[in-house]
Amino acid sequence: DLKHLFIGAEGTLGIITKIALSCPKLPTSRQAALLQCPTFNNVRTTLSTAKEKLGEILSAFEFMDYEVVCLVQQQQQQTVLIEEDDESDNPFFLLVETQGSNSEHDREKMEQFLECCMEDGFVVNGILA
Repeated sequence: DLKHLFIGAEGTLGIITKIALSCPKLPTSRQAALLQCPTFNNVRTTLSTAKEKLGEILSAFEFMDYEVVCLVQQQQQQTVLIEEDDESDNPFFLLVETQGSNSEHDREKMEQFLECCMEDGFVVNGILA
C-alpha cells in the first residue's frame, strides 16, 4: 500500500507537487500599551481583564520581569522604562497589543481596558502607543 510507504518513511519519500499560501492583509488598526504591575497576581488579573474587555482584537499579551527589562535596556543602551539600579516596587511589565479593522472602536476598547485596570489598581503605570 503506497499510503503506508509514505507514513512509514515519515514523509521523506514524498514529493510536493502543489502548494497554496494564504496571505491575509495586515490589520488597519493597531494599538499597543506597555504596563507596569506591582505583583504577579495583578499580572494574572490584568490578563483576565484583557481577555474580557478586548476580546477579539487582543493579539498579544507579553510578560517581562524587572531583570528582563534591565537586560533589554543594557542591550539597547537606552533607559526607557526604569533607571539603572532602581529596585522598583512594581517589577512586572506587560506589553498588550490589539489589532482590528476599526481604529476608533479599537482605541476606545483599549482605553476602557486601561481605565479599568488602573482604577482597580492592577496596573500602576503605563504608556499607550
